[in-house]
Amino acid sequence: MAFLKDEDFYDLPEDDGEAFAKLEAVSRSRLLECGRDRDDNLPYDMLMGYMNEVSALADEYKIPDISYDRQANNIQWEFADFTRLVEFRTVQIRAQRARRDRRNSVAISGPGRERIQHHIERLKAEIEAADIPEKRKRALKEKIADFEAELAKKRFNLAQAMMLVALVAASANDLGGAFDGVAKIVHSISEAIGTEKLADEERQHLLPPREPFKAIPDLRRSVPTTSFDMSDDEVPF
Repeated sequence: MAFLKDEDFYDLPEDDGEAFAKLEAVSRSRLLECGRDRDDNLPYDMLMGYMNEVSALADEYKIPDISYDRQANNIQWEFADFTRLVEFRTVQIRAQRARRDRRNSVAISGPGRERIQHHIERLKAEIEAADIPEKRKRALKEKIADFEAELAKKRFNLAQAMMLVALVAASANDLGGAFDGVAKIVHSISEAIGTEKLADEERQHLLPPREPFKAIPDLRRSVPTTSFDMSDDEVPF
């Protein structure tokens, strides 16, 4: 049984790992919606369908070590092992995404945030006063609102700054005489973000290197054993 539909493959992330993780999550969520038997287990054919589907995705997206034994004696155990393998890889994919997001974002300081917000207020006033078509004005306002929402987050996505610059550039003809003033404000915003990015990277360089992981101690208690001296007359047998 297949859980994924054609429309699930629309608008997937460009990154293969991200695409795999997104599709696997959809497949598993639909699997878990299936009815269970008297022992509260998912049906055999449903489990096989999920594992077959996800292993095919792993093969297509080059995600290693995602496979299952089609001749397994206990399908529930095989499913448990399979999902552990999948979760291992999806956690790695999430860690890689976080690393990429960090490279493409910046932690903006309090003063930097205030400075950028000041420029944003100037930009909104310029756009409001500009003699441009209402449709273009609305598009610019919406992009500025998206920018402000991103600015409020812990880390600012640098792509938002590029989108704002691109939209202002595309509006050059409509802005007419207001273009120079708007362009200068956008340049000031970009400059402030660049300064914050340099400071953010400098802070990262100052962090001490991460210590290697220490071995996990074996917390299992050893079972005491009793030894007997076979030459002892007191041996209890």
